[in-house]
Amino acid sequence: MQYKTLQVVLKEKLIGHDAKNLSELDDALNKMAADGWALTTMTTSVAGNTGFGGGDRTVFTMVFQK
Repeated sequence: MQYKTLQVVLKEKLIGHDAKNLSELDDALNKMAADGWALTTMTTSVAGNTGFGGGDRTVFTMVFQK
């Protein structure tokens, strides 16, 4: 059995709570599934505002196996 770890960082809008790049998470999950990897674990962590013009960052860490 093999394992692979992948991280995707989503950037929240300055105003509101929608991620600007949610499609990046979808794309990563779909690519791994197409390559035969199954998602076994997903964790998230949130970093606060990172400066002018930026909203919060949510880091998704995913573990896949095949």
